[in-house]
Amino acid sequence: MTSRTRNTLRIVSILMAVLVILMDLGIIPNFVNYHFWVMVIAYFLLVLSLR
Repeated sequence: MTSRTRNTLRIVSILMAVLVILMDLGIIPNFVNYHFWVMVIAYFLLVLSLR
């Protein structure tokens, strides 16, 4: 995996985590009703990018 791909995966995972946090705080409306699974996918992408 190239460094560009890793950086992209890190950015996507961080954006997904921030999106879920903002939805839980009520700052933005709920786009996805599956907050837990979105957060799991975000952490999976982060772990994948750290390898």
